[in-house]
Amino acid sequence: MPYGLLSDRGQLESLFDELAEELTRLHATAEIVMVGGAWMLWHLRRASTRDVDSARRFGAELAQAADRVGDRHHLRPGWLNDDAAAFWPSDTDYRQCAVAYTRGPLLVRVPRPDTIFVMKLYRAAPHDREDLVALWPRCTFEDPDNAVEAFKRAYPHAPEDEHLAGYITEVAHDAEHEQPSD
Repeated sequence: MPYGLLSDRGQLESLFDELAEELTRLHATAEIVMVGGAWMLWHLRRASTRDVDSARRFGAELAQAADRVGDRHHLRPGWLNDDAAAFWPSDTDYRQCAVAYTRGPLLVRVPRPDTIFVMKLYRAAPHDREDLVALWPRCTFEDPDNAVEAFKRAYPHAPEDEHLAGYITEVAHDAEHEQPSD
């Protein structure tokens, strides 16, 4: 049997409720900085995702709690992971993120759309383009050049990409011409 998908915000909230209960039993606290597909799902920009990516590293207690919750719901191992921590922008503090969920020992934060946009650019996965198009109207960038500058501030160690401005211009163009679905 294939592992389940996460398909709406209510389902994420329910899983977070169960995580909070597990953490309470463990006498542990945890903070998640939700990014990636789960961020898109939370903000109603995506139909489903396979996992919840945290941009903040977390400890063994949260990993154990997530495994127990995932087993109950037939979610894949690592459905809650901190792999996205490697993509966190160097110019952003976790405390700048809004609190999206809190219950007992569990706190879930969400970054601004601009942060998610530059993270997806840095990751550079082909399947992220659709998310970039959906994100662009929610971002505060004045224009593609402003987004390039934000990217450079976030990832000063990244190699120079002469095509980045053109790519972001295409994303912005597609976002402006995307027709709303019925």
